[in-house]
Amino acid sequence: MKKTGLRAVNLLAGCALLLAACSPALNWRTTQLKDAPLQALLPCDAQTASRPVDLGLGQVPLSVVGCEARGATYAVSHFAVAEPARAAEALTFWQQAVLAQLKSAGGVAARLNAKGDGPWVPKGVLNLPQSLRITFEGQGPSGQNVVGHGLWFARLEGSGARVYHAVIYADKIRSAEAEMFFSGLQLQ
Repeated sequence: MKKTGLRAVNLLAGCALLLAACSPALNWRTTQLKDAPLQALLPCDAQTASRPVDLGLGQVPLSVVGCEARGATYAVSHFAVAEPARAAEALTFWQQAVLAQLKSAGGVAARLNAKGDGPWVPKGVLNLPQSLRITFEGQGPSGQNVVGHGLWFARLEGSGARVYHAVIYADKIRSAEAEMFFSGLQLQ
C-alpha cells in the first residue's frame, strides 16, 4: 500500500511539473483603455499612467497602458488632437521621437524591415501615410541593444482625432508576440 501511495505522489508531482512546463509563458488578456475607444491584448497585468508631454503639437495629455513580461515592455499610448488635419503631423513627430530615443550608428534607431512592417490601415483608422508598423533596433540609455516593434495610427473621434502608438521594447525580435499584440488592438 505504501508503494502505491508513493507512486501516486510521484505521478502527481510529475504531472504537476509537466503542466507547469506546458503553461504559456505569457498570460494574454484583454484590457479596455479607460479614456479611449480601444481594447488591447496584453501579456501581463496592465498599469496605467498619464502625463503631459510635448509631441509636436504643444503639450498634450498622453495616456499609457502597459506592462512588462519575459524581459519585454508592452505599451499602448494615445492622445487627442483637436484638429484631425494635424493627425498626420502628430504621427510623424511621434515616430521620429521614438526612433531618436534609440541611438545607432546613423544617429537614430535602424529600421529592420521585418515581416509585417509597412502601412497599417485597418477598418476605422485614418488612411494616412504615417499609419505604419515598423520594427527598429538601437541602443537604450545604458548602451544595451533594444529592438522595438512599433505601430502608429489615428482615427476620427468626435470633431477631432485620437492618435495611437503601440510598442514592444525587447532585447531581440519578438515577431510572434508582435503579431499577437498588434492583432489584439480592437477599435470600438
